[in-house]
Amino acid sequence: MDFVTALLLGLAAAVGATWFPGLLNMNSVSVTLRAGRRAGYLFGAGMTVAFTAQAALAVFFASYFAAHPRILTFMRQWAVLVLLVLAAFFLVKGFRAQLRHEDSESTPYHGSPFVRGIALALMNFLTVPYFFAVCGWLLSDGHLRGDLGSRTGFTLGAGAGAMLVFAAYTRSARWMQQRAHFLTRNINFVLGGILILLAMIQAIRMYS
Repeated sequence: MDFVTALLLGLAAAVGATWFPGLLNMNSVSVTLRAGRRAGYLFGAGMTVAFTAQAALAVFFASYFAAHPRILTFMRQWAVLVLLVLAAFFLVKGFRAQLRHEDSESTPYHGSPFVRGIALALMNFLTVPYFFAVCGWLLSDGHLRGDLGSRTGFTLGAGAGAMLVFAAYTRSARWMQQRAHFLTRNINFVLGGILILLAMIQAIRMYS
């Protein structure tokens, strides 16, 4: 029963982290529009692998991170820089597409979507601090046990929740294209804006 509870808690935590439009799920939409639904699912699977590994790192090493808070601070600081670099990348990509009179969704897609998904998710340094905070709260309040089975269940639930959300965005990419053409046509600018906003929020939280 503890395993099932941990599984559901992990699933809920992952859905809460990925449900709203952000770097990972909006990239699922972009890949799907450019390379098809199969590529979108592979991209989501790659992101899920990295996302699950990051969740496992936070959950299984929660005590270590609690004893060495500078590691999480370092991750948050690097997250701001990485978010800004990625924002610049997507904005430049969007401006280049406009200069060439191309839609973002018509740009050819190269490389393995699965590997690209892993690489992109690993750049999201905020995943580990997020799951550390959630796991710490659940452990301290007694909602999550600290045994191996519960931590494993939480990790698997986090992976399942992330995959469900990424798959949902992939599945609805064409629907979004039909009903929000401006959004999907300018998805590089949308991603750049989201990343700048996330970087600003993270910087404010760090230095306020």
